[in-house]
Amino acid sequence: MIEYLALAAFLAVVSVLAWSPSRRRTVVRRLSHNLEKGTNPLSAHLSEKTSTLGVEEPCPLPTPLDITPEQVATYDDRPWRPFRWPYHQTMSIFKLDINHWIDMDKWYVRYLQEKQRLNEKNGTAACDWLPESELACQELLDTVVEHLVHRYPKLFTMTGISTVVNHVTKETIDLKADHPLHLLSKLTKEDYYVVQKRDDGRHYLVAAEVPFPGGSFSIQTKIGKHLNVIHEPVPYYKEKLMPSMERYFGRMKVNEPVERASWYVSWDYNLDVSHVYNDRHTEETVRQVPYENFVVRVERQTLRRLPKSRAIIFTNHPVYYKICDMKDEPFVPSIIKKVMFEAPEDIIKYKNYPMIRDYLVVYLDQLIERQIEMGIIKRDDPIRTSPNYPFAHFITKPFVNSSERVDVTNKPEA
Repeated sequence: MIEYLALAAFLAVVSVLAWSPSRRRTVVRRLSHNLEKGTNPLSAHLSEKTSTLGVEEPCPLPTPLDITPEQVATYDDRPWRPFRWPYHQTMSIFKLDINHWIDMDKWYVRYLQEKQRLNEKNGTAACDWLPESELACQELLDTVVEHLVHRYPKLFTMTGISTVVNHVTKETIDLKADHPLHLLSKLTKEDYYVVQKRDDGRHYLVAAEVPFPGGSFSIQTKIGKHLNVIHEPVPYYKEKLMPSMERYFGRMKVNEPVERASWYVSWDYNLDVSHVYNDRHTEETVRQVPYENFVVRVERQTLRRLPKSRAIIFTNHPVYYKICDMKDEPFVPSIIKKVMFEAPEDIIKYKNYPMIRDYLVVYLDQLIERQIEMGIIKRDDPIRTSPNYPFAHFITKPFVNSSERVDVTNKPEA
């Protein structure tokens, strides 16, 4: 269920881009006060195409990042903090800096190992495709490999036309040896959803590699279905998303990738939690969990169009942050509590908060009092979103990590 909400909420906010310019400016200004500037250099070897609006769309390439295989084990990605108050279903969207389409961090090897295990265990329940997706899946693989060798030249290298070396896992991958989606599981942490337009002018899910569903998402029941069917269980879908989704997808440009992040509270660190909330003993189990083990699971999501097949690619991967590790970050415990008790009721139920909030609120209140005593916040301060949203308050924006800082001193500002 959470997986539906992540995709649906993402599409809700991107759909505003299909509105009139004046309406779009008003809504986007309200949704995203901190729109980040993305870089879109021209690709020399992916063909440029003309969109339905007659605008040329170069496929963007990333800036090289000087990180070695030895550094990956301690490398931290952008610290996401997508906590907002007031809370709305239509969450903020940001222009994607293409450098961060596929991020790298210290959990990379663990994710790849878990991907292999889950794909072998779950088969087509974790990865499946329709014949019509063949060209799109191949283009997706080509685009991912191209991105990796440009962004991380010391981590990935091509040794031939169809062979790439992953220097982190020390694996040489024949890019013709298996289906593109299976090969992607040896390269990246992301889940992938491939959406294509059919002859009826509507968009359908035609392929997916989703070993890490955040809820009860089932490829077997969703593949080949129109997006409206896929999102039927999502709160407010018909009212807020459905009318403008097709319009946005039809107008989406290759050079306008976007990203966002959703979140929910959990106690389970498994990347695949598709069955956790269906256990009738879950509520009883939760009350045995130490407070320090509760986490926020952030679903980091991107959306972009491929230039040749015109397929739309939705990516998602989970990132975990312990609540106790964020105890000194202004308003984080306050917003988590506020959302768990005062968000729209349908959202509260959808994210399974009734089964954990009465237990966890004791700990959240302790953290809130701690922040007041330490002077981090005042008791009468209105609960509010961090100015650094959707990232932690202690980083600079746009995000620049230590490895990137080394190489940007003599480069023109993007």
